[in-house]
Amino acid sequence: MKALYFAHGNPELYDLVRGHVPSGCTLLTLDTDTVAERLEKLREAEVIVLAGAYLDRRYIAAAPRLRLVNFQGVGYHDAVDVDALAERGIALAIAPGGTGEGVSEHTIMMMLATYKRLAFVDAEIRRGVWHAHDMRTESRQLYGKTVGILGLGRIGREVARRLRAFGVELIYTDIANFPRELEEELAVRRVSFDELLARSDVLTLHVPLTPETRHLMNAVSLAQMKPGAVLINCARGPIVDSAALAAALEKGHLSGAGLDVMEVEPPAHPGPFDHFRNVVMTPHIAPGTIDAMHMKMADVFANVRRLMEGAPLADRIV
Repeated sequence: MKALYFAHGNPELYDLVRGHVPSGCTLLTLDTDTVAERLEKLREAEVIVLAGAYLDRRYIAAAPRLRLVNFQGVGYHDAVDVDALAERGIALAIAPGGTGEGVSEHTIMMMLATYKRLAFVDAEIRRGVWHAHDMRTESRQLYGKTVGILGLGRIGREVARRLRAFGVELIYTDIANFPRELEEELAVRRVSFDELLARSDVLTLHVPLTPETRHLMNAVSLAQMKPGAVLINCARGPIVDSAALAAALEKGHLSGAGLDVMEVEPPAHPGPFDHFRNVVMTPHIAPGTIDAMHMKMADVFANVRRLMEGAPLADRIV
């Protein structure tokens, strides 16, 4: 069996992935980040480990032997043409291991870094400016704040679990219904979307990118947010209208933003947020730790073994 790692990476990344490949399976990797090479190697692939590029109908049609697409993470919604897979009876599964832990840690780091203006003061020290007292009227702490979680799925729950130690009030909104026992375990309270916007000192986004969530955070919804609030996005960039967010920051309606994802990736340079001292940005790396990668690959290749053995797949979507 041949499995194609769909993202173009460096040798160290390929070695990490290859370390989880079971006996009887060969890992195919990309030498170039090109459509042509992907199309060529798809002819041999029975499994795609999905990351790095959108798996569209053209790619799926180019893979006559394809039996399984295993997404490297959980947010598959904007990564693959699900209908095209279903038409051919190709299985789609996710790899939840590591994502909740990695993204939730990064989310809380972004909250703290934005509140403490970490990117700004670090850059200032590097150019010889010492803001030991200047930031006392600007930086904030999480303790005593209300944190709103938009989306209480796998990642949102892990964020809630970790935030309990910070002495915050937790509220959430989700289209799904959850049992009272889960809410009690996480110490979260369900509110309407409007109340979430109005009450959150910090609003963190943990929903997939779908037609319903694209630009969910726009000029109207951002204006409904509590004055002085902070927006954290470690989900998908297009959930937030970048121009509207930049305007809300420019007006001072929001006091900061922590962005691991952008509406267009990589963003143009210079970008709309480069000049804001109250914005912290990272290049879509929240789930991308060596620890999380090992957990993801363990999940992926456990499914490959199940496929080879004719056993039911875990975390199957289609």
